[in-house]
Amino acid sequence: MEKLGILGVPWTFHEKRQGVALAPYAIRYTGIIGALEKMENDVIDYHNMAFFTEMEQEAILKSKDMKAITYKAKELRDIVADIRLENAMPIVFGGDQFISLSTIAGMEADDMEQMVIWVNAHADMGQVLQGGDLCHNVMATVIGKGPKALETVMNQRFIKGENICIVGTRRIDQKELDLIQDEKIMHYEMTTIDKMGFSMVTDEIIQWMAKKKGHVHLVLDVDAIDPEFTPGTDFLSQGGIYWREIRYFMKNLALSNQIQAMTFTGINPLNDEKNKTSKFVASLLEEFFQIQSIQNG
Repeated sequence: MEKLGILGVPWTFHEKRQGVALAPYAIRYTGIIGALEKMENDVIDYHNMAFFTEMEQEAILKSKDMKAITYKAKELRDIVADIRLENAMPIVFGGDQFISLSTIAGMEADDMEQMVIWVNAHADMGQVLQGGDLCHNVMATVIGKGPKALETVMNQRFIKGENICIVGTRRIDQKELDLIQDEKIMHYEMTTIDKMGFSMVTDEIIQWMAKKKGHVHLVLDVDAIDPEFTPGTDFLSQGGIYWREIRYFMKNLALSNQIQAMTFTGINPLNDEKNKTSKFVASLLEEFFQIQSIQNG
């Protein structure tokens, strides 16, 4: 895709994480849009979607109305699908990880398979709803094993486990691990990454991508990165991916020329230090497209 489609999603689906709604504004404040415009010929800014109305907040945050929740999720799904149909590469900024269900669903097409690289401290393979924490169910829903109430967002276009790669987990229970193994999902926990080395993990993922014929969607939750570099998140835990590792990973993804969509989530500016986390995300994007710009001449 020659065009980039930038979209911000200032939504939160969890009452205690209101700060994540500010994520798109924090990322934009870094000046990343201007930086991308200098490197890319055609950057289309779809701006930020509107905040929830008071009625939506009541239904989604207070009442946990699944009909209202899935309605909003489908709204985002359809916008991402429109960006794709306009032959632009969707780059979505958000705070609430649940929006990635919509962005993945929006990139599904009948004529091409989608691969998902899920960089996250959590596998999010929960098969049942847990107290309104919808993030926990995203990947299970993507493969058709999640709560029935959320499956309609995928429009019955579920992704095969063999087309998913999960990287950087350090919060995962046995049920999730069993599901990952049963579905033949490529999975690298932090302990595995530490044993293998991130360069070898990256090489395996690039080889895995090369064998596929569809497009690749990168979904990066900043809680996968060590909080020394991305402190602005709701889930702080030492032992994440280091900046050299994630930069090396992004460089190789850029060189592969297979990434057709990106979703960045997990950012909570209210927990951040001088917008450090958003600046880090912006630097990853800038480096990615610098490499692609050089590669494509």
